[in-house]
Amino acid sequence: MQTGAEIVPIRPRENTCSECMFREQCLARSDNGCGINACEAISVVPRVHHRGDHLFRAAEAFRNVYMVRAGAVKTYVILHDGEEQVIGFHMPGDVVGLDAIESGRHLCNAMVLDTSCVCPLPFEQLLRLCGRSPLTQSLMMKTLSRRIVDHEALLLILGQKTAEQRMAAFLLQLSTQQHRLGLSAAEINLPMSRADIASYLALAVETVSRVLTRLQEAGLLAVRRNEVRIVDMDRLATLADETLDSRPRRARAGTGLH
Repeated sequence: MQTGAEIVPIRPRENTCSECMFREQCLARSDNGCGINACEAISVVPRVHHRGDHLFRAAEAFRNVYMVRAGAVKTYVILHDGEEQVIGFHMPGDVVGLDAIESGRHLCNAMVLDTSCVCPLPFEQLLRLCGRSPLTQSLMMKTLSRRIVDHEALLLILGQKTAEQRMAAFLLQLSTQQHRLGLSAAEINLPMSRADIASYLALAVETVSRVLTRLQEAGLLAVRRNEVRIVDMDRLATLADETLDSRPRRARAGTGLH
């Protein structure tokens, strides 16, 4: 597979940091009022990656973290039997590669799921910026905290008793991510394959397809290939036991599929 990427063509008023919807939460932002000069800030060069490209592979030296600006990335490991185990999906606004900070080498592989725009941030420069900018340091801590929350969310998903509950919790997690980006919480695009979802949720591929069909027949979802529309958010949350959703909801009766 390819590992390179082409540099995004940048015109004077297009694709600049000032135009990025994630500028306020970007670790490389320099307009923090702390006297950071432009020459001291991190130079960010957005890159376009295509499906199958790798940002990094397991055991490679750690140099950058990567902010997903558009598209989607999956992280995975190869088990002893050669099977692929998906450990994460990273959507716009997410930062990939943080798990390599402690060891200095990447612990997993990161592969692009669809045409994506990714900003590589040199970690050594980022550390120096954190030392000079309280805002950058705060953003770094929030990013690391979100990483912990994502791992806890996965544990909650895998702790669900049924395949329907796991799928419901997974879709609610994606819904919450989209809502955070200002996008529709009901219209969800799944850039990952059914096999990727099955690996992530510790289910069989056939089970994933059957569960989506059952949820659609029960009136909770409308599924068309990789496009999912949540028809009944309340019932889906009830099915997931609300383990991933802290937003207050109206009281409702009944659990499971009816």
